[in-house]
Amino acid sequence: MSRTGAVHAGAGRRPLTISAESFREGVVWLAVASSFFVMFEPAAYDLIMIVAIVLFVGTGLKLPRTLLPFLLLVALYQLGAILTLTLVFDRADTQKWTTVGVFLAGTGCFYSLFLAERTEIRAKLIANAWVIAGVASGLLAIAGYFHLVPFSESLLRYNRAKGAFKDPNVFAPHLIFPALVLMQRLYSSNARRSLALLAPLGVIMAGVLLSFSRGSWGHLIASAALMTVLTVLAAPTPSARARILLTCLAATLGAALMIAVIIHLPSVSSLFAERASLEQNYDTEHGGRFSNHVMGFRLALDKPFGIGIFQFAKRFGADVHNTYLNAFMSYGWLGGVVLPVMTILTLVSGFRYVLAATPWRPIFICTFSTWVVLMVEAAVIDIDHWRHQWALLGMTWGFIAATAAYERRKTPLRIPSGEAFRRAA
Repeated sequence: MSRTGAVHAGAGRRPLTISAESFREGVVWLAVASSFFVMFEPAAYDLIMIVAIVLFVGTGLKLPRTLLPFLLLVALYQLGAILTLTLVFDRADTQKWTTVGVFLAGTGCFYSLFLAERTEIRAKLIANAWVIAGVASGLLAIAGYFHLVPFSESLLRYNRAKGAFKDPNVFAPHLIFPALVLMQRLYSSNARRSLALLAPLGVIMAGVLLSFSRGSWGHLIASAALMTVLTVLAAPTPSARARILLTCLAATLGAALMIAVIIHLPSVSSLFAERASLEQNYDTEHGGRFSNHVMGFRLALDKPFGIGIFQFAKRFGADVHNTYLNAFMSYGWLGGVVLPVMTILTLVSGFRYVLAATPWRPIFICTFSTWVVLMVEAAVIDIDHWRHQWALLGMTWGFIAATAAYERRKTPLRIPSGEAFRRAA
């Protein structure tokens, strides 16, 4: 081709450009995709989320009225933490804890505002990024547990897989949402696509199993069951419901087979037998988790401002291991009341809107199913500083706001007849 011809050929091509909206959303995608690596603080997720929040706040975020109760409750909850901080303000670690808590609550508010607009596109963006993070996390857990990499010890804690998290009990719950997303895609996929989904789903489920977190095992089972029930209820035809149930049965049998193979490995079987017990000494003995809960709630009745951050462990010799009790201990009566109110309001609003026929309903179902069971698990573990807990809560409210707006747009405007109009006048 002559030089002139090359110039004319090139002149017809448009330069590759990225819109401002795509760039903003790409930053959020990167934050979620990096959420599997949180060994250090601040984590990459935290830094990227700060960039995302600044970008969106600086360039505009709409505030739907539906979100106002949620945002107000989050603000009151964090106000409780700030008031309680005054009891132990002289300690740097308590100041840091409160600052981190306010930031994480801010990310939850951001997710709600983020998903309230362009909901279908952004919901898929978050789900796909979280699946990538889940697969990466699961691969690290497998590599660490079976000593497939030189740094395997840094991926374990007490011989339990934790991936690039600090704690197996935080690592495993982070995998529940992407596991549900992949399961739900199985329900609506053809045979070829289903086979492609099995590998990432198997990696994520293996990660949950190798964490040896009893709460996370139950979390996965209960969330998957709730997601399946809601998906069946949302299915448009009896044949679609039958397909979902048959796929669920096949997936359950496949998962049971995979678990049976893994737990019969010599390096897994003994720890599995120990962790599979429903009762542990540190739960039921005097001074254990549950007796501390009873004494803690009694103490809360006399402490309107709580006892201060980190003070529960000093008094009782163990961490709280109950998010609702910790709300009274570290957030005072204000936080202790606000948390269950916010939880109940989210439950009621979520069930009100989750089955509405919207383009984002499948991901809404996965998000809500994960969050509901997580808040049950919160009764036996501290989750108020889990990044993904705030993400799920904010996402749920973003879906609630978007669905409420979607239903309002679908409702036809009733124009009164002439006679009725004259009477009204």
